[in-house]
Amino acid sequence: MNRRYFIAASGASLLTILAGCKTEPDGEKFVGYWKSDKGNHPALIHIERNGDSFLFKETAWSIIGTVGYQTRTVPATIQKADNILVVADTVHLAYNEKEDAIVSGRMKAHRITEAQYQSAIGKE
Repeated sequence: MNRRYFIAASGASLLTILAGCKTEPDGEKFVGYWKSDKGNHPALIHIERNGDSFLFKETAWSIIGTVGYQTRTVPATIQKADNILVVADTVHLAYNEKEDAIVSGRMKAHRITEAQYQSAIGKE
């Protein structure tokens, strides 16, 4: 009888330890610099932590007002599923681990380095 209790307690302890081994905060995989695959006018994205939420900064081609690249920064939060970043309460971005890319219904962006991002921002 004691052996069964020991096995059950050991199993429960192991599950508790494994559940607590999460090494990165929720949404950490979204943080960084990204470049979209949009032909002639790719968008540049910088996602950074802002306390428990995120700031989503996008530099993209615009034909509204002054034609050219425009930068906008909006808040973003992690949906409970942890694989979805909700940008400005409207756009849902998923993280594709296999390709190290973020995707939505209208775009796909791959991770780039900060140096590549700064260089591209300077050219835009």
